[in-house]
Amino acid sequence: MNHDFRSRVIMPIVLPLLVLAAVAGFVGIVAAVLLWNTNPGALMVAAVTAGGILFTVSLASSQDRLDAPRRGVLVLAAALPLLVGGAIAAGFIGDVPDEERKINVEPLITAPDDAPVMAAENSSEFCLIDEETGDCEPTESWDVVPSTQEEQLAYVFENLEAGVPHNVRIAELEGDADDPSPGEDLNDHELVTGVTTDYYVSEDLTWDDLPDQWYFYCTAHPNMEGVGTVVEDGEADADADA
Repeated sequence: MNHDFRSRVIMPIVLPLLVLAAVAGFVGIVAAVLLWNTNPGALMVAAVTAGGILFTVSLASSQDRLDAPRRGVLVLAAALPLLVGGAIAAGFIGDVPDEERKINVEPLITAPDDAPVMAAENSSEFCLIDEETGDCEPTESWDVVPSTQEEQLAYVFENLEAGVPHNVRIAELEGDADDPSPGEDLNDHELVTGVTTDYYVSEDLTWDDLPDQWYFYCTAHPNMEGVGTVVEDGEADADADA
């Protein structure tokens, strides 16, 4: 009875499900290693993984029955790329700068709907996106209405220039709005390569901490600059109507 149950139920039903679960787990691990890696590391891991899979399939299909040594080779061929890729991603192999890690990961943007937005579509000037037309209008000023959902200095940056790094660094304003220049940096927004959407949140700075007027610029392209002002929502509407 037990043998009959195994042959009729376990083998045709449970065993395929276990195989599918193992395959899904393997694919998930490979995907995680590729995503949480640098681009060169992911390419290398993908190539070695593909070679390991082909070798495993070739060896398994050429044998009527696998003995223990051959099973060990199959396991090694499947696991080695993952071990190597995970070691590279974790920094145990190679000297990968921290800013290049997780380069394939695009985290979900959880910015508040009313977060201030700045954008860049070329390396000459910043621009503000027109919500109605979708066009990005060049600007050298930024009237910021702080988000009501975020107490810290926080904004969305849309890098619309593919393959080019940009950021929005905020600094003290030296001179005046007609002849601005940067003073001491007030935030540490790192460069992000487009096309991408980045939500920056300062750890220790609020919009209230900024002076009446401040300087913003791109550290990769200092000619991209402007003067910013924190305003109330009604003031921004009045300025737009004017």
